[in-house]
Amino acid sequence: MMFPTDILRAALCCVANENEPREYLQGVYITPTHIHATDGRAAVMMEHGADTDIDKVFLVKGDIPDSAEATIIKHMDEGWMAIHSDEDKEFVGFCELVPLDCRYPDFSKILPAEPEPCDVLPMFSGHLLALPYLMFGSEIGFAAVQFKPSGKGGPCQLILDPGINRLYGNPFLVIMPLRDNIFDLLDEVMNEEGA
Repeated sequence: MMFPTDILRAALCCVANENEPREYLQGVYITPTHIHATDGRAAVMMEHGADTDIDKVFLVKGDIPDSAEATIIKHMDEGWMAIHSDEDKEFVGFCELVPLDCRYPDFSKILPAEPEPCDVLPMFSGHLLALPYLMFGSEIGFAAVQFKPSGKGGPCQLILDPGINRLYGNPFLVIMPLRDNIFDLLDEVMNEEGA
């Protein structure tokens, strides 16, 4: 299975860190058609365009070299590997892939079947709002995003520009909102701390 490395890089922006007790959220889920990633607050699914029958969740161990342009996912004697090559098809590095035996979240259930009308966008954490640029825009220098909320307190799909869709396999990117009383909660914390 070979696909553009940037798709794997983008997916890894949405995985949970090592402190997350649900280990499968630290990994990427590769299916015959897509690569999925979620940390519970953001979720992304992208078409990888490869011909494969892989259907596994993997922890990605190691760093992807900056010069990597293509990645091959392969099972070898040592186990699963992500082998990276540059634009000249020269080997530049690899990552160990640790398969997990788990049930990954069903992305078809992230958004409600019928969105609630809302006249005001929900509030979001700043790091989630930065995801489109971190995942896609830093490489091309630009990321246009449209918000498609499913309700005042529901998840929000981020509609991405045609260039990102073409280069990154039509990403389905969803972020979760903060509680609508987050400013009051933060104010209470600040008052308790005497700030």
